Amino acid sequence: MWSRLVLVACGGALGAVGRYLISHWVSTWTAGSVFPWGTLVVNVVGSALLGFLMALGVGEHGWVSEHFRALAAAGFLGAFTTFSTFSFETLEALRSGEPRLAFLNVALSLTAGFAACGLGWALGSRL
Repeated sequence: MWSRLVLVACGGALGAVGRYLISHWVSTWTAGSVFPWGTLVVNVVGSALLGFLMALGVGEHGWVSEHFRALAAAGFLGAFTTFSTFSFETLEALRSGEPRLAFLNVALSLTAGFAACGLGWALGSRL
């Protein structure tokens, strides 16, 4: 049990740093936009990676060990995806009188995240 907790913690540290770097880079690249593109990109990429990883671990001949899933899925991707940030940014758009921006954030995040997860699953299940 302790070894899995350490793996989740290590993966979480790497995921948090990865989230910060990618979100910062995208936000810099899209400077001037009021839409939270950095959060959207992180959530879509994280969804695709989680779908792919989980597809690899399916079935009795899954490729992914429980320890690697703890490190990568629960740890890295758990910290990498930013659903709480997405929720706060959507709330802030509503509170700022920007309901269309809030709706766009919800629609794009859910649609693109779901599609990316499906794509990751499709790619991972072909291996």
